[in-house]
This record gives sequence, structure tokens and C-alpha cells, in this order.
Amino acid sequence: MNPAPLVRLYPRSWRRRYGVEMRAVLDAGPLRARDWLDLARGALDAWLHPATPSRVPAVAALVGGGLWTVVAAAVVFQPVPADWPGYFSEIVPLALVAVGFLLVASLGCALRAGDRGGRAIVFASTLCVIGYVVWMAALAATAAGIADGPALAAAQALAMIGTTLVGAVLVRAGDETVGLLVVAGPVAMLIPWTLTWLAFGAAWTAVGIALTMERRSGLPERWVAP
Repeated sequence: MNPAPLVRLYPRSWRRRYGVEMRAVLDAGPLRARDWLDLARGALDAWLHPATPSRVPAVAALVGGGLWTVVAAAVVFQPVPADWPGYFSEIVPLALVAVGFLLVASLGCALRAGDRGGRAIVFASTLCVIGYVVWMAALAATAAGIADGPALAAAQALAMIGTTLVGAVLVRAGDETVGLLVVAGPVAMLIPWTLTWLAFGAAWTAVGIALTMERRSGLPERWVAP
């Protein structure tokens, strides 16, 4: 069976760098079943752990953090505070967009843990995704007028717990700067005080800045370092 289709599963940048050597190895002899499995696993790893850090998590963190800061400011500086969890109907659509970007940013940060995260990062990432999806669903239901404050607050808290766990795993894996920022934002959001929403937006904006500076420095991400 021709292994070329599996080679094409690898990112283009990876194929440009290692394609010739890999084809030479593949042409050397027949492949065993385990070799096919290793090729498939290697392709997945090449996409999840690129040699050059992706700009997507940084952009998502900057956009999501910036949008959430706008949402927080719109709530905090209202002359009459809203009932907890503090949303005004006018800012719910913008909050929904911000949360979508922050879901992408959270997953991008989770991938930084790599193999060092073990099962802990799998659990944290799963809880984070569930939390953000439920939060977005609650925001959409609120915009449609079919959800109440307690349901929205519960969904928001679930997302914050999952994100906090992602940050904690990053800190344990040695990625202290990004990990601590990822922890700080959601921990602030767990406090039932709308002023902390500004801290949440600022923390994610800081994550975006840190990821952007890391990428521009040309240094590998922390999970790639030996």
C-alpha cells in the first residue's frame, strides 16, 4: 500500500522541511502495521505542536480580551448596576462573540502543555470546552429571552472553572507566565462583582500580548523546550 497519502496529512511546512528524508525512509522497505500507526500519530502531533507557534491563540486572546473589556466597561460604568450576573441585554451579543474567541484562545493555551499535561490537560480542556459551549448557549438563550440570570451565572462559572484548571496545568508544566494569566482571569470572574470583569478582559489581553511577543521572538513555545 502506498504511504504517500499519509505523508500528505502532515502540515505543508513540515513536509517542506522533512519530506525528502521521510520519503527516503518509506522507500527503504515495507511498512508494518505499527509503522502506519506511527505515521498517523506523527501527523496529528505535527499539527498540534508546530515548530512555529500559531498566531491563532494570540489573535483570539487579544480580540476576545478586548471585546470582553468593552463588555465589562459597558456594565461597570452604567449608572444603575444590573442584577447578577450583571448582563445588560444590549451587550449580550457582543459578550457572545467575545466568549467564542476566548474559547479558541483557551484551547490554544491548553495545547501548550503538550505531553507534560498528561491526563490532567485532557480533563481540563474537556471541562473548558463544555463550559464555554454551555456559556455561549446560555448567552444565546438570554439574547432570545428564554434564559434567566441564575442559569447564565452557572454556565459562566463552569467555563471559569475549566479555564482555571487549564491555567493550573500550564503552571505545573512550567509555563508560568501564560499559565498564571490564564488562572487569574477566570478566578476574578468567579467573584460575584462585575468590576472583576475588567480584570478578566485585561488578563486575556495580557495573554495575547505574551503569546505575540513569544512568537515574534522566534523562540519555541514552552512545551517544545527540552
